[in-house]
Amino acid sequence: MKQLSLKETGAILPSDLKVELRQRFLSYAISTIASRALPDVRDGLKPVHRRILYAMYRMRLLPDQRYRKCAAIVGDVLGKYHPHGDQAAYDALVRLAQPFSMRYPLIDGQGNFGSLDGDSAAAMRYTEAKLAPLAMELLKEIEQDTVPYRPNYDSTTEEPVFLPSRVPNLLMNGSSGIAVGMATNIPPHNLNEIVDALIALVDDPNIGIAGLQKYVKGPDFPTGATMLTNKKELRAIYEDGRGSVRIRADYEVEEAKRGKQLIIITSLPYTVNKAKIVEKIASLIIEKKLLTLSDVRDESDENIRVVVEPKAGADITKIMAYLFKYTDLEYNFAVNMTALDPKGTPRRMSLAEMLNIFIQFRVDTTEKRLQYDLKKIMERLHILRGLLKVLKDLDKAIAIIRKSKTRDEARQGLMSHFLLDEIQANAILDLRLASLVGMELHNVKLEAAELEAKREMIEEVLKSKSKIKGLVKKELADVKKEYGDKRRTAIAGTVSEDEEFTADDFIEHEKCFVIVSRNGWIRRMKSEPNESQLRIKEGDSLLKVMPADTSEHIGFFTSAGKVYVLRAYEINATAGFGDPIQTIFKFGDGERLVTVDHFPHIKSGEEIKGEFLAVTENGNGLRFTRSSVAETTKAGRKFANVKESDAVLDVIAVDRQMVYVAHDGGKGLLSNVDEVPLLSGPGGGVRMIKLHGNEKISHVRMVNKGDTLRFMFNSGKDDIVKVSSIEIGARGSAGRAFATKKKSLIGLARG
Repeated sequence: MKQLSLKETGAILPSDLKVELRQRFLSYAISTIASRALPDVRDGLKPVHRRILYAMYRMRLLPDQRYRKCAAIVGDVLGKYHPHGDQAAYDALVRLAQPFSMRYPLIDGQGNFGSLDGDSAAAMRYTEAKLAPLAMELLKEIEQDTVPYRPNYDSTTEEPVFLPSRVPNLLMNGSSGIAVGMATNIPPHNLNEIVDALIALVDDPNIGIAGLQKYVKGPDFPTGATMLTNKKELRAIYEDGRGSVRIRADYEVEEAKRGKQLIIITSLPYTVNKAKIVEKIASLIIEKKLLTLSDVRDESDENIRVVVEPKAGADITKIMAYLFKYTDLEYNFAVNMTALDPKGTPRRMSLAEMLNIFIQFRVDTTEKRLQYDLKKIMERLHILRGLLKVLKDLDKAIAIIRKSKTRDEARQGLMSHFLLDEIQANAILDLRLASLVGMELHNVKLEAAELEAKREMIEEVLKSKSKIKGLVKKELADVKKEYGDKRRTAIAGTVSEDEEFTADDFIEHEKCFVIVSRNGWIRRMKSEPNESQLRIKEGDSLLKVMPADTSEHIGFFTSAGKVYVLRAYEINATAGFGDPIQTIFKFGDGERLVTVDHFPHIKSGEEIKGEFLAVTENGNGLRFTRSSVAETTKAGRKFANVKESDAVLDVIAVDRQMVYVAHDGGKGLLSNVDEVPLLSGPGGGVRMIKLHGNEKISHVRMVNKGDTLRFMFNSGKDDIVKVSSIEIGARGSAGRAFATKKKSLIGLARG
């Protein structure tokens, strides 16, 4: 018997990889967009949120019922509607209950549901939940044939495609999500304003964005704060469906003891983590970037209260301007009003489009609800009409029933004698004897009359679209009356740009002296020290005593071709040994300090005149500008590329026209400094003087023709030489001898 191949059995089919990838990624993208990340513009919900609310409704977790464990809710959601991760479903449930995330929470949570500090909710086995009253406005019409249903993931039950929401949930609570190739970030709004805009749009479909802005003043965030975006900018956002809303925290000044003032932050921008704000302000104090602040602490309970303590006499307006710029106390909320339209197409919409779609949705839903109510009324009236026929000759009906041997025979007898249909006859047979008393006949007639009146009213409304819209308006007004509240986010209107402040504006300018040892111990002193009396560790020596201002930048150049910069006020002021520079910056293995210089008020992009010359022990040299030296991180910044076998000997300011380089072989070379290239970035440099064998550069000095050089030897006898007497050579040449092999140069000074 022939054995079939895998291909012949159909187990493996050949396919083009590009085609498969394209189809599968497209399926994934569509699933992410339509079934996960984007909300429906009608009920404002993503699938997971809709499934949570519907599952809770089916579990009868209504506002007037008891709470249930969130674990039970998540289990029901996953088992019936949402076959995804339990933690993701629980996170979605938690968000629906958080008053700082939702402008109008849809779930009433009991237990720990997280905080503004970024704390996560307690495990689902500890927390409990039920539907909030407002959630019923999204669900109450769901049993009146108002929305379509579809099979769940395993076809064991059904779920609604969307909810028959009576409230504009998408604009009320907003939404955010990231899909494939698109995203959404819709800010929450005030219910009163949105309802007023909807009613105005029903009355005047051509009202336009400008007209709608009379009602919708802008986003209304659950955490309050103040919106600085002006009306013109908001109009552009609402017209295009995208833009940026500027939000700023609110604060007040509180008088404390002994004449001190405290800054009390009372609200935060939406989604800002309170704990991180406190941490950021604390870091500004620790890093001495805000010297006018002494402390920050969080005294919040159910209300936000972050206390910032300035020093006496500090300018609070200036402090807050700095905090608004350098922390998230002010930030821009990026608006992207993308949602799924009624056809399931994702697109960015204007405010008017979203409102119009919701109005049409409510008109259609209201019409379906009325048709359902009319159907139920007609069914009840049909039964009541049959009952009235029977009650006119009740004795005959009883006789027919008594002489019948079966229910079918009784039903046929009633249908034949009273001209009833099967539905009416069954209803008569199902009546209790108590329903046949005289009072019940009166009640039947009264109920029939009431239902007839309702039928006429509903039919009258269904004949007119304008009357349906009038009913929609009335129901929206009822929702506003029941759930509306005041704005939380204040409107600042058109504001002028605040004066900007940097850390420089908070530095107290004082004269000081920076003391640096050769082993890298640094300190700061207010008055000029007596160098002979300075405390220096054993085995160390003084490198430099440098006058400076506390506002100035101090640059520390190292053997590895790197510079580390900090502000003078950041250096510890002490009469002791100071601090080792290696504990302030991240030095590499074997990296050592070679020199130090100061730079007055370095600002990013600012041109500072002047250059530096760097020379390595192996005789390479390069020039770089002072402007290239700016504030650095602890890791520093490279100014030269230095090989492992080499090291920077010295970095000196270019303040003369020539440079004299001496090496330990007893030769030196005088050349023009212009022959050394000026680099825009770190480089290896060029050869300054020709070296042989293991010779190393020992000294470098900038000179002019009118200067003298003092050669200091180990013999104790110095040579003083006029620079004009030294022959100028070409850079990189061998140079001329300045000493015999028996004389060792230990110092070189310019006179």
